[in-house]
Amino acid sequence: MSFVVARMTKLKADNLVGIGNHDQRRTTNHSNEDIDVSRSHLNYDLVAGRTDNFKTDIEAYINENKASKRAVRKDAVLVNEWILTSNKDFLSN
Repeated sequence: MSFVVARMTKLKADNLVGIGNHDQRRTTNHSNEDIDVSRSHLNYDLVAGRTDNFKTDIEAYINENKASKRAVRKDAVLVNEWILTSNKDFLSN
């Protein structure tokens, strides 16, 4: 049987440094034992021209593209992170 799993997480400014370190595999401690660190070089980013700091990049993008001159709320959700997973049967159909 084929399946697809979609998971969405809302991230605020406080979460961006940690999730950036996690996504870019900057730590050696992984709670998921299935992570193959030797394949991390195969990961790619869909947004070109980013630095290595998620928080800086995201805050700069928001400040450049916001419609008003008001400051962004301190507790605002800045990112919706989507993780999509499927099995091999789904991909081959």
